[in-house]
This record gives sequence, C-alpha cells and structure tokens, in this order.
Amino acid sequence: MANRFYVKVAIILNGLSGKKRLFYSRLLPAINEVAEAQVFETQSATDAFNFSVKAVSQNFDVVIAAGGDGTINQVVNGMLQSGFPPEKLPALSILPVGSGNDLARTVNIDLKADALKKRLIQKNIKPIDIGSVTFQRHGNECHAYFINVCSAGMGPEVLNYMRSGGKTLGAAIAYYIAILTTFSTYKCMPVTIKTAGWQWKDSLRSLAMGNGKYFGSGLCIAPDAKPDDGEFGTFICGAVSVLDFVRYTNTLKTGGKISNPKIEYRSANALELTSESPCRIEADGELLGFLPARVEVIPQRINFLY
Repeated sequence: MANRFYVKVAIILNGLSGKKRLFYSRLLPAINEVAEAQVFETQSATDAFNFSVKAVSQNFDVVIAAGGDGTINQVVNGMLQSGFPPEKLPALSILPVGSGNDLARTVNIDLKADALKKRLIQKNIKPIDIGSVTFQRHGNECHAYFINVCSAGMGPEVLNYMRSGGKTLGAAIAYYIAILTTFSTYKCMPVTIKTAGWQWKDSLRSLAMGNGKYFGSGLCIAPDAKPDDGEFGTFICGAVSVLDFVRYTNTLKTGGKISNPKIEYRSANALELTSESPCRIEADGELLGFLPARVEVIPQRINFLY
C-alpha cells in the first residue's frame, strides 16, 4: 500500500462495452499496481449515475468513467447531483472503452496500460469547466449537466435515428450513415440564439456548443474549444445542402474550419435558444428534450485527472 498514490479508485464500467475483455485483462491489472480499485459494472441505463453518487458518498479519491461519452455524462451528472460541495468531490478521469469517445480526443487520453499507470502516479489534476443546460421535456422545465458537447437541430435527430438503427457497423460508420439519412428528412427551422455579445436568427441545420472539440465520433466542430477557458466553442450551421456537408466531412475530421457563409464559429459562455417549431436538444450523445433552452458554462466545476 505504501507505494500506491491513491487509496481508493472507483471504476464505473459500461457493462456493454466491446472492450470489456481488454479492460479486465490489461487495464484493471495496471490500475491495481498503483491504486486500490473497485469496479462498478453497469447493467442498466441509470447505473452509472447511481454508482457515481455512491462513489462520492463513499469518499473515493478518483472516479474513472470507463465507457463512451454517454457513460461519462451519466457519471458527471451523478457526481454533480450527489449533494456534496465541489471541494468534497473525487477527481474525475476516463477510460475510452465505449463506442463514442469524443471527449478522450480533446483531453488526449488513450488505452495504453503504461500511460494509465503514469496518470495515476503523476497526479496531473486540473479543474475543468462543465456545461449546464435547462430544457423542456413533456411540458416541464428540466436540467442536466454535460462535459463535452451540447447540440440542437439535426444532431439530436441523428441520435434519435440511431436509437432504432443500432451501431452494428461501428460508431463512426453508423453515425455517418445516420447523418446522411437524416439530411434527407430533416427540415431546417428558424432558431434564435441570444448571448451577451451577439445574436443569431436564421434557418438552422445544426448548432453545437463545445466544451470539448469533437462530437459524432470524431467530427471537430469546435476546433478552438478548451475545457478550461470558461467558454463554449460554438458551431452554427445554417441551411447548407447535403452535398456541401459531404464535401466538408473531411475538413471536420481533420480539425479544420469550414469556409461557408452559412457556417459560423463563435464563442459564448451562455446561450438562450428558442425555436418556432419543435427543436430537439441533446448533450454528450444523450437525448434531453426540446427548446427553449439555456446553455451555460460553469467554470472549473470539477477536477479532472489527465
């Protein structure tokens, strides 16, 4: 025990992860060399939330979300809704063993066992921002947190399509097919965005507010976003055609900025969103509800172990 930096590490593992065998055979033994770990393996959609609340109440030093962006989202919401003040929360870290691992791309975390041990030993902990979103669901005002990207417009419709289509072709391919399919049916609608420094009103195809840079399995929609700068990198896509979008896909995947008068890159720390027709909103790949919504940054809300 004397050579172990952390006394207690809670690992919340997505029980449906396709990399579960890798986790138990290589990653968990590496963690056990430098920490005392307890694994909580999810079996249902609410388990990650509940396990993270339990980890906070049991005074774990680090909570590792082992899964994709959805698992991380549930862990973050559990920690922040646990009722404990920020200074009492464990540090958060991630293991990208899910189907969508966009946050891991921003914070540059991979699955190498040696790098994982190094992270736990070196104690590179920094406070990062969290997103807060208030939205409408079944006529009621609801609230959630997110750590990576919140989007409105076509993005949530793509997720809604994927719910029925599954991910049998792999996350990236399935998401790309869902985008092209949704493009043919999605109708751009007037949306108003209000911030303290600027406003936007037009027909919207997609809006993404990024604490991280990537969403949709590797699409870089917020190349200037930093998870600790107190602002969202905001991507606004007006009524571009499906042909234009296909042409821009490589630019999004390589981290470049699209040059098109209907596409804008902005920054904001709080946004008010309204629409004239029902417009869905999602966060970290989790469908939430509909506009109107308020999306804002909570600066340096959680400690992150890099």
